[in-house]
Amino acid sequence: MKIDTDAKANRLYSPQLVGLITTIDPSGKPNVATFAWITSVSSNPEMIAVCLAPKRYTYECIAQSGEFVVNLPTVDIIDSVWFCGKHSGRDVDKFKETGLTPLDSIKVKPPRIKECAAHLECRLANTFEVGDHIIVIGEVVAKSCDESAIVDETLNITKVKPLLHAGGSKFVVAKEIMDVK
Repeated sequence: MKIDTDAKANRLYSPQLVGLITTIDPSGKPNVATFAWITSVSSNPEMIAVCLAPKRYTYECIAQSGEFVVNLPTVDIIDSVWFCGKHSGRDVDKFKETGLTPLDSIKVKPPRIKECAAHLECRLANTFEVGDHIIVIGEVVAKSCDESAIVDETLNITKVKPLLHAGGSKFVVAKEIMDVK
């Protein structure tokens, strides 16, 4: 039986892949924040959309620098993922507090995160206001990943074990690939 529900739409359409987004502020200080509202929006050119509240420090940093990196965390760093989602980079150095390791990026100034399995370096292409969020569109200008992260041009979730956010403090670990063929 179907019922009417007051559950938020994003909680009914979950879990969603988690990303750690790295940015830099005007002084060059790096920041990292946790987001789950991330999706591909174009394959030629390759573009990623991230939905951010305009009051978020991450949005300010992207708007000022025009660059960001989407890093793919794994279950191994779930405590850092949680910490980075609960604290603002305005108030705390999340790299220092979590022990995450910044790596120089290939083409943008914000760092990649060593402990993450994959990285999409982006330059700001556009923004759109939608309700209480802003959709930030980034053109992917460089991609990198752990050697074991890709098999047959697909994310190797059995090896990588990426995190998916199910809402609140709940996460899911992706562990199985099903091929309908």
